[in-house]
Amino acid sequence: MSSEKLQKALSWVPYVFAVCIAVLLILIFWQVRTDWRAWKQYKRGPVRSVVMRPGILAWKQPVLPTQYVQGSCGACHRDDLHETPRLNHGRLLIVKFNCIGCHQLQDIDRPAMLGPDLTSVGTKVSRQWIYKWLKEPRTLTDSDGNVTVDGVDTDPRMPKFQLSDQELRALSAYLSVQRAKPVAPYRFSPRVVAAVAKKGDAADQGQIRFNQMFCVTCHALAVDRAGETTLIGGDIGPELTKVGSKVKPEWLVAWLRDPQSYLQHTKMPQFQWSDQDLYEVTQYILKRLTDPDLLKDVPQLGAPTDAEIQLGRQLFVEKGCAECHVIRGVTPRSNFGPDLSAFGMAAGPYLVQVKVARKQREPLHFVKGNVSQLDISVSKVPKFMISYIQAKVTDPVSVSPETHMPQFHMSQADLDDLTIALLSMSGPPITSSTQKPLIVPRPHPEFHADGQFQQLYHRYKCYVCHSFNGYGGTLAPSLSYEGSRSQHEWLIEFLQNPQTLRPTLTVRMPEFNMSKEDATTIADYLSASLRNPHVNPTAIDEKEFTPQMAERGKQLYEAKYQCQSCHTIGASGGYVGPSLNNAGNWLTPAWMEAWLHDPQALVPGTIEPRHSFTEDEIRDLTAYLLTLKQAPASGSAASTAVAGGGQ
Repeated sequence: MSSEKLQKALSWVPYVFAVCIAVLLILIFWQVRTDWRAWKQYKRGPVRSVVMRPGILAWKQPVLPTQYVQGSCGACHRDDLHETPRLNHGRLLIVKFNCIGCHQLQDIDRPAMLGPDLTSVGTKVSRQWIYKWLKEPRTLTDSDGNVTVDGVDTDPRMPKFQLSDQELRALSAYLSVQRAKPVAPYRFSPRVVAAVAKKGDAADQGQIRFNQMFCVTCHALAVDRAGETTLIGGDIGPELTKVGSKVKPEWLVAWLRDPQSYLQHTKMPQFQWSDQDLYEVTQYILKRLTDPDLLKDVPQLGAPTDAEIQLGRQLFVEKGCAECHVIRGVTPRSNFGPDLSAFGMAAGPYLVQVKVARKQREPLHFVKGNVSQLDISVSKVPKFMISYIQAKVTDPVSVSPETHMPQFHMSQADLDDLTIALLSMSGPPITSSTQKPLIVPRPHPEFHADGQFQQLYHRYKCYVCHSFNGYGGTLAPSLSYEGSRSQHEWLIEFLQNPQTLRPTLTVRMPEFNMSKEDATTIADYLSASLRNPHVNPTAIDEKEFTPQMAERGKQLYEAKYQCQSCHTIGASGGYVGPSLNNAGNWLTPAWMEAWLHDPQALVPGTIEPRHSFTEDEIRDLTAYLLTLKQAPASGSAASTAVAGGGQ
């Protein structure tokens, strides 16, 4: 290079230096104004992110989109509102999917047990079934990937974990050795087996008995009707379509004989089985409620090794299984998932694990508008809160590759409702002395049975279907005023041989094979202790009613008020209300008169309308209903009950 060119190049050095100094000063000024954020991020490690610039939004928390606006209502109103059905449903979904097991959530109580107790699961199911369930917690999937049970959609609460084959083997090995309560095989008498064999196939006889006992009142079954597979039955207990391929025979017999010996707080009542009934029903379950292809894709597992068991125990804690399930000697981790009790406020910052060399946690300020997304290494976290929630629930790995959160399957409508409920999480209630929190306390009714009835009340699990003074289930009528409603002798007969009062219903009172002594004890308690204070069953004597009054009452029933539109007598009438074929033996005269005066006063919300009966008409109708009596059913329900379960 010539000296002239060198001198010309050197003449530019001061200008270049000045530009560099200016750029450096600008960078320093920018970092001072932003609290050295970029420099701190550089020192922590490389994180690729798109940061929201000021001025993009006018508000920090703009109004929610219309389809999620009910989430704003839940920020103040902690109780269910008629005007917010989607918010109410979303809260129910949070409870259903046991989100409280891992997260702290506003106004969501954690029950004593979220998932089944697994302390003795190894005595109940095989290792192969555990492997299948953990891999795909459904019964089957069809060729399109839809979850089915013999063509019937199911909606299990168990989420799907992204588990490798090694993890599946380890967890199935660990769970299969959990046998805190070993089960001894029950030996049926050879005479019973021979007697059943003489009458034909034991499984066929067991199906008849299964139907007669109305097991479908609590359990659902997939059945074929008119070429379509449908699911019928209740949801109090688990679905039983393929339970014969799930449980071990010795466990099934022990469970049916005494459910409380395996699971103390189960909802399953203790039936008073005869050996013949027990043998027939277990044969039906083990031979008919099965699926030979259920475990066909499960690899050969063999006996669990010590290494598999140890790894399975470690995974049981790390994957959060202990947050919902109980195993003796395993303690759940505290604060397993982030606190979501103020998640809907969107104020942040929320710490999100960043996949970089130093594993730091990156603060995120979410907003309620569709602004941008934040790239964190290989993850893309939507900065729009609604998108973030739905991505996290349906595909958590897409948000955080190393997450322990399982994958939940739900419809888009359910996902939107769940999102609404999470957006309503606004943190703890107001504590200011000048402002009262907008919280309507939820009632927690209790019912404490006493005397000999207490033991039977728990043995037969009466509270699972019936309510007592506000406590219990809603599947069957409330028994809070049963002593005022039903006659004592009818109660004894009904408990021994329950007959349906609504012939069109699939779910009915099961037959417990209850002894007369037990039935009398229960009837005595109901008649003496569970009464309406305004209805005294002994206040009216049946002898006060004459045949002439009954004849006038019949005319009122059939002609003037046409009660047969809703009620059945004999073989004719409607099915909206209960059958009145045996009303004279069933209902007390005092209850009849009080009901005809004002049914809503006795059972709020009943569909029975309040008629403008005169006092004489009420007396005449009562007289007629008292004449409707049937002779007591002979024998057991086995000879009279209508077959259920889809037959």
